[in-house]
Amino acid sequence: MAQTPRRQNRAGAFRPGGPRRKRPQWQKRLTAALPGLLLVLVLICISGTLILYLADERDTDAGEGIFGSGLLDSPIAVLMERESGQVLASLNGTEKMYPASLTKMMTVLTALDEWDSPEDVKVVMDAFYYQDLYDSDASRAGFDPGEEARIIDLMYGALLPSGAECCMQLALSAAGSEEEFVSRMNRKAAKLGMKNTHFANVTGLHSEEQYSTAMDLAKLLRAGLDNPVFYSIITTHHYSVPPTNLHPEGFTFWSTLFKATVDEYVNGGEIMGGKTGYTSQAGHCLASFATIDGKDYILVTGGVCEQPRTESYHIDDAFRAYNQIKVS
Repeated sequence: MAQTPRRQNRAGAFRPGGPRRKRPQWQKRLTAALPGLLLVLVLICISGTLILYLADERDTDAGEGIFGSGLLDSPIAVLMERESGQVLASLNGTEKMYPASLTKMMTVLTALDEWDSPEDVKVVMDAFYYQDLYDSDASRAGFDPGEEARIIDLMYGALLPSGAECCMQLALSAAGSEEEFVSRMNRKAAKLGMKNTHFANVTGLHSEEQYSTAMDLAKLLRAGLDNPVFYSIITTHHYSVPPTNLHPEGFTFWSTLFKATVDEYVNGGEIMGGKTGYTSQAGHCLASFATIDGKDYILVTGGVCEQPRTESYHIDDAFRAYNQIKVS
């Protein structure tokens, strides 16, 4: 019987078989392309992971959603469910915006890190920063230089009537200078995941170095609402300062949000509180929250509106958006 010839391999060993057949050309091409295909698959996996990781930063489709059909005048908006932090709707929500007096939410929240019992601490209003506030036409709560005030009164004054003098005094009393206090604000912003935010002052007066996004400001308000003192302040309609050395009968101020509304009721619930803001560069801004059918929702709007339907379009936008939650 004839034996099958054996061929010697490169190592000198013999193996059975006839003449070695060449691999088809497509196999060679596939083998050559395999490393590249593996690299593409790895990149796809990495990209998918990053997309999931950054999902909370993406704008949702506003086409037929809550912000659809030109519902809002504000060019920037984010609607978030408070408990989960889920973004329900976004209109340019990660676009850079100037926060104006929404900055004061971070001022008060940062100051709350300094005092556990702000109602027990009394300070004297410094005089040196008042002229700058007058020159800038900054809003004030009504405290005068040399006036004795409790820290809690200044916190109410910062969030309700948007008092710039209250913010300055909180910063000086907590950190010794506005610059040091602003550094604390930026560190807190980083801890809260406010990736596209930078603060340059405590009052919200315009600065090119002070910016944020609606997404970041929604995160800020969500964190503030978890603080019982912050929650109590921002849901208050009006507040009376007890008698002081310069106001022996005390004085009262109103929330800029509730002062501009006839009532706070929306479909299935009510607007519970919020903070307004305005500069010519920022436009009208509003960070608010509402309780609807037992759930809390956070809404942040901002940006310059070219042709608003009303002067208080930021407040009207809040009612429009909240009224859509039950029907969306």
